[in-house]
Parts: sequence; structure tokens; C-alpha cells
Amino acid sequence: MRKAGVRRRESHGSASDRQDKSRDLLLYSGHSTRFEEPSVPLFPAVLSGLLLLLAGCASQPPEPPAAPPALEQQPAVEGKLLHELSGTLIGAPAGAEVELALLDVDHEQPDRLLANVKLNGRGTDLPFILSFNPETFAKSQRVELRGRVTQSGQLIMRLPARQIRSSASQALGPLRLEQAP
Repeated sequence: MRKAGVRRRESHGSASDRQDKSRDLLLYSGHSTRFEEPSVPLFPAVLSGLLLLLAGCASQPPEPPAAPPALEQQPAVEGKLLHELSGTLIGAPAGAEVELALLDVDHEQPDRLLANVKLNGRGTDLPFILSFNPETFAKSQRVELRGRVTQSGQLIMRLPARQIRSSASQALGPLRLEQAP
């Protein structure tokens, strides 16, 4: 059934027919914009993932391996240059608490604390650095370094008083702890 006046080609097609067909194919056979449901419900999977992430964040991090105790230093006084006494304590037992104090000793007045540092004994030689403000030294005062070692709250050792004659930084070398009386 042909309409009058309209002539259809019955041939294999011209180049322009092939271009029209390929353009139509590109327009209609391209990617579908229709949303397809996933085979696994999405909400429970996302919720499970978030719960696992939250549980991982809530757990305690593993403890780092035991490192040698760091030297505790006094915080610097703002704008002040601190000097230091350094050395090694010999004989501090493992697990003991060691405290070194730099004291202004005056026989007429109570001792005045100039600086102190607390360390934990390791059973081996224990290095220390005690920082202090040199402006706290008066020329006529007597300054001493003293130390004590406690274990379970009991005094077990002490460092005999050592006079510090200068406010300059000093390396005191090895200092032997003695048994407490």
C-alpha cells in the first residue's frame, strides 16, 4: 500500500539514511537514566558499616611498648633562660620513685624549693636533668641538691646533700644513692 505521491526507497539505503539510523541508535540505545534497585538493600548495609566504624573508634588504642622514661623537665618561665644540672643517679631500683630537689638552705628560715624533678627508677643508671631559673640564686645563699627514693610510699634511699656553688649550668657526673637510715 503506497500512498500517492510519496515514493519510498526500496534500495539498500543511501549514506544519509545510514547517518539518520546511526544517530537514532545513539540517541535511544545510550545509557539508561532509569534508577535500578540494588540486589542488596542499601540501608542495612550502610548502617552496618557505620556501626563497625563507630565500634572501631570507641575501642582503646593498644599501649605503646615500654620505652625508657623520659626526663621530666620544669616548664620554662616565659622569657627566662633556664640553666640546668645534669648527671646520673646510681643505684635507683626499678619501679622506685626518685625526686631531686634544688633547695635554698638557710639555717634561720625554712628551706625554699628552687626546682625539682621526679623520675621513675629502672634498675640501671638513671640520667637526670634539673632545670632552674638562675635568677633565683642569691650570692650569699647556700643552695643544695638533695634527693630521695621511695618505693610503695616508704623512703628507701637518699642522695646526700650536695652544695651547688654556682647558678651556671653544670654536669655533675655520676651520683651514688645511699640506703636510708
